[in-house]
Amino acid sequence: MKFNIKEFVLGYIKKSVTRLFLSFIYVLEDIVADGRMSDEEFQKIRKRILDHGNNTIRDITKELENFDFLFINDDNNRK
Repeated sequence: MKFNIKEFVLGYIKKSVTRLFLSFIYVLEDIVADGRMSDEEFQKIRKRILDHGNNTIRDITKELENFDFLFINDDNNRK
């Protein structure tokens, strides 16, 4: 079976960026729970975070399409 390194890298980046912007939402939820932000403000900022996160994933994916990924065989590079 052939391993597609580009798919692996893209998947890892998507998962990492998603985890990052979801952590921002969790912080927002804490702020709402503390009563320091209204639900309306929460929804507005939540949408903005999700939009920016998804745009970031799309931008990175588009840029990485310009690259080829190869494995380097460690046995051939040892001195």
